[in-house]
Amino acid sequence: MIGFAGVTLVLVPRLAHVDSTTLSVASVVVALLSVIVLTAGSLVQKWLLPIDLWAAASLQSLGGLIVAIVMTIFFGAVRWDGSGVLWFALMYAVLIPSMVATTLLMWMLRHGEATRVTSLVLLVPPLALVQAWFFFGETLVPMQIAGTALALGGVVLARMAPSP
Repeated sequence: MIGFAGVTLVLVPRLAHVDSTTLSVASVVVALLSVIVLTAGSLVQKWLLPIDLWAAASLQSLGGLIVAIVMTIFFGAVRWDGSGVLWFALMYAVLIPSMVATTLLMWMLRHGEATRVTSLVLLVPPLALVQAWFFFGETLVPMQIAGTALALGGVVLARMAPSP
């Protein structure tokens, strides 16, 4: 609960300046569902048969490609400019969050307790906030800094808790 409170403090100042043209109810619901599904999937993964981590990451990327193609066909427009920036962003999106992060998550699930590993998901908003500040010059307000500390503290407490 401490980690969730920290995440809330990180997000509230940003959400206070959002209107219906930039954030819809559907996007909030999808974001919340994604966290629930990620947590549930991580907990279920602990009891599934282990498969090769790189094969699993490759299958995930293939699944993501299929979903992206279908969504583009139904809801988007195809615009490919082939610029270096686009290729860099695409390589980063495939390699870092998909391949490396997913493989690391699966490795941690195999070698640790699922509840301790999934508590790390609470660090995503604070770390995204720090990246936005560092890379894009976002302004941080004291509430967000306190939220980051609170989320980190919640994760540390969850990871330090004695095993059942």
